Amino acid sequence: MRHKIALTALNLMTTHDVAKKLGVTIRSVQLWVEQGLLEGWKTPGGHRRITSESFDRFVSSQEIALAPTEVIDAQLRVVAVEDNEAMLKLYNYTIQSWQLPIKLDCFSNGFEALINITQDIPDALIIDLNMPDMDGFAMLEALNKSNILNQLAVIVISGLSNEEILNRGGLPPRARIYSKEQIPFGEMKEFMRGLIDNKNSLQAKH
Repeated sequence: MRHKIALTALNLMTTHDVAKKLGVTIRSVQLWVEQGLLEGWKTPGGHRRITSESFDRFVSSQEIALAPTEVIDAQLRVVAVEDNEAMLKLYNYTIQSWQLPIKLDCFSNGFEALINITQDIPDALIIDLNMPDMDGFAMLEALNKSNILNQLAVIVISGLSNEEILNRGGLPPRARIYSKEQIPFGEMKEFMRGLIDNKNSLQAKH
């Protein structure tokens, strides 16, 4: 909340603010900044800031209708499967700190997670590959055979090398893979934001 107040006082907006007001994706906003249609810069932490003045000019010049302010972000349902309880706590704490409309369900057992997913298909899956009983490879294969895999955004967190993964059958084409040693949570956050934007866009069409 303090962060939002500070941005407002400085007449600055985040890419998420602009995307939400215009009803577009964050990537569209980034492209407008790169094209010079919006004035913005990156903070030392890599976050884009856009001046409210340039936003107002852009809206006026393009005759763009602002999205209704009462629109609430669609909730993203994410399932995390990891046999390490400490990692699950890290996912839960980090994702909650983003303050995004994300409902995270955590499972330490692959079989339990598979049953849950088949009963209520989530928007995204965060999965470890090395797990007892049912590992990540077997779980992804089962989801693929059930025609569920292509409905999910898949994020793989693994300590295996690319060669080891290929030797065990590889991963789905659209899967994102991050090293367990250094998970880029900032990149994951922006990816989740993109999924929320896409879900909002789809809901707006219906």
